[in-house]
Amino acid sequence: MLFYVDGEAIQVLLADERRKRIAIRETADSFELSGIVARPSEIEAVPDVSLRAWRRNQGIQLVGFRFERRDRLVGETWIPKPGLGRDEFLLYTKHLAAECDLFEYHLTGKNRD
Repeated sequence: MLFYVDGEAIQVLLADERRKRIAIRETADSFELSGIVARPSEIEAVPDVSLRAWRRNQGIQLVGFRFERRDRLVGETWIPKPGLGRDEFLLYTKHLAAECDLFEYHLTGKNRD
């Protein structure tokens, strides 16, 4: 798995040449990472997408899915800064990218990023 810094985001290269852009927001105590799963136009025909996101949240750890203010479905994780090392940061980033990519594929059958 490869990582490329892209401004205030990281491009994560996944298997089969798939990629996911992970945005990073730094606060005083944590890093907040997020990745777009799907835009409204991509999921308007997907039945029960809110219920599917809720069910997915029940079955995984470290990542949560929600609809943000622009009605995009996003995956998020928060990493506390105390004691944080490079390997742990990359583990969270990789896990978020993989979960967003997998959920995107399950919902749309596509790889947008």
